[in-house]
Amino acid sequence: MRTNSKRLITVWILTLAMAIVFTACGNNNDKGGAESSSPSAPSASEPSKEAAEEPVTITYSQWGTAEELQRTQELLNKFMEANSNITVKLEGKDWGSYWDGLTANAAGGTLPDVFKTSFAFIEKYAELGIFKELDGLLSGNGFDLNNVDASLLGLHQYQGKQVSLPIDANVIVWYYNKALFADPAKNPKGAAAPSLEPTWEEIVGIATKMTVDKNGKTADEAGFDAKNIVQWGMSISPGSTMDWFLEPELWSNGAKLINDDGTLALDTPEAQEVLNFFIDVTKNKKINTTPAQIEGLGGQVNLAITTGKVAMNPGGSWNTANYKEAGTDYGITFLPKFKTAQTVVQPAGMAIAVNTKHEAAAYKLLAWLAGPEGQSELAKQGYSIPANKAASEAYVSTAGEGNQIFLDAQKYGIVSPFTTKKTDLVWTYGEQSLKLPLAGEGDLQAALQDLAAQIK
Repeated sequence: MRTNSKRLITVWILTLAMAIVFTACGNNNDKGGAESSSPSAPSASEPSKEAAEEPVTITYSQWGTAEELQRTQELLNKFMEANSNITVKLEGKDWGSYWDGLTANAAGGTLPDVFKTSFAFIEKYAELGIFKELDGLLSGNGFDLNNVDASLLGLHQYQGKQVSLPIDANVIVWYYNKALFADPAKNPKGAAAPSLEPTWEEIVGIATKMTVDKNGKTADEAGFDAKNIVQWGMSISPGSTMDWFLEPELWSNGAKLINDDGTLALDTPEAQEVLNFFIDVTKNKKINTTPAQIEGLGGQVNLAITTGKVAMNPGGSWNTANYKEAGTDYGITFLPKFKTAQTVVQPAGMAIAVNTKHEAAAYKLLAWLAGPEGQSELAKQGYSIPANKAASEAYVSTAGEGNQIFLDAQKYGIVSPFTTKKTDLVWTYGEQSLKLPLAGEGDLQAALQDLAAQIK
């Protein structure tokens, strides 16, 4: 008995000693020891998984019509089905009251957790300090930005930081009325439809043959009556579409609309060449509608082909709905180019409030809406072009092969973020100053000097 007892005591002592040794090792503060083998705490840029799994309610706000808000609610429902611990409350407003409300929210510290943004107001609201910088969250959670073109990401950055993620990608292209080209009476010279990536030289040649007077003569024929045109080759208005038509055309010729310091950039030889070209096709060649003629056709150049009196016009990807409603058989190409193909992509985005109390859930919603899952669901609705290329197949399957061009055009998008001065230029002063001069009605140089003084 004594021998057995001694053995038991010895075993007990050894066991206790080993436990002490292991305990000491477990309390070792050496960074090469226990810290490297224990689970690491979430970094500041990585939402806590535990926090994300707790039941939470967050708010999401956007502008839109009743139909647009309904489509958004459908997306949010799908997100909540996949994330049962997160409840998302949708707050919707019309365009004007949305931005007024966001400004008031910023002042009162009552921002929604996640909210929709416009590429045109990134600088304005970044300066109010409402955006949470996303770079750390995105990299820490492995969000793949390679599926989003730089032209879209750049428009949602402020001072080099990603503050919003693009979720759709409205793009500007060139449309033509197929029925006019196919009708010998409307196309007496048999002009070919524009190529996929047309030059302005090609477009001028086509428009000349497609501009017809009341006697059936085209603009390249002797005796053409420019005072009685019944069909125009194209409809453009560079002075009233500065942000979505004139600016990419300037870039196409190596010019800019506005300098980095916010001053007007239209005095360079490259810019002057573009401006004078547009004056020539309207004032001298008579193959483009004048501002007065545009008004007579309904007032919108991007809908001109629906009148049956215009062969070609620029427009947005959203205009396909207008053409279908009008029963217009249309074709699509990239915007005409001077030297390089360029366009404008106008992506709305998603942002997280800087003061959100639910960062993990807010990020999860943002990443879903801007990532492959949410973007694919958006594409299946058939109304918006997804910004994330991972949803391209879903978009083409829904919208049709003919709409592939909207995805392809994104690579030609210019990266020209809006500033306060640029907003004033294109939406307040620009049209007033340049609409008529760029149609050959007035003194262009005097107009440019006046415009430059207004945006100093």
